[in-house]
Amino acid sequence: MPPKKVQMDSKEGKPEEDLVSLAQVTELLNQQKDMFTALLQQQQENFRGFVKMIMDSTNTRLDAITREVQEIRSSIQFTQKDTDDMKTQNVKQSLHCESMQANILRNSDGLSAVTDKMKYAEGQSRRSNVVLDGIGEEPGEACAQTEEKVKDILVDKLQLQRGIEIERAHRTGKPATNNTRPRPILVKFLGYKDRSAVLERAKNLRGTNIYINEDYTEAVRRKRKELLPKL
Repeated sequence: MPPKKVQMDSKEGKPEEDLVSLAQVTELLNQQKDMFTALLQQQQENFRGFVKMIMDSTNTRLDAITREVQEIRSSIQFTQKDTDDMKTQNVKQSLHCESMQANILRNSDGLSAVTDKMKYAEGQSRRSNVVLDGIGEEPGEACAQTEEKVKDILVDKLQLQRGIEIERAHRTGKPATNNTRPRPILVKFLGYKDRSAVLERAKNLRGTNIYINEDYTEAVRRKRKELLPKL
């Protein structure tokens, strides 16, 4: 086989085959460079898109958190306002209660004074009264009969000869029935001196099972009942 003929480059004296191979390599390198550049740009675009997606998601979550925080803050402010209003209302209610308590105390003092006056007036209205206990009672006894029995006691038992005027005399309590104790008789005299004279002669009734007592008010009777054991 004859030897291959090699053409020489007229300028540099290099083989023409070597120059063609270098150009091809350069073209390949340029192609690879363009390919890698395009790939790198694509990766950059993908990375930018990924970062943007992450940032958008993060911003969305941050916006949601911000709204939630704002809502919580608004709720706290509203709750604080309600709390302040309730505190103010409580203070007003407390002042109102104190005012009412002061009024009640004043009214209580006034009521106590009125009660004392009523007790005094009731006691004064009873100062001419006496209560006779132990005098027999007849069925359907009228007030006139009761008064006659009292007059008999005054004359026969107490030996009061002078005229003692009785304003009224009547039984107190529920009507007596068979085998029950006779009801007391409330006697009101026209004068306080008559009542005093009757009480002074009450000792003459000893041993007769008839008793004469002052006509005390209910409050005085309760108090005397409480003090009786100590007596």
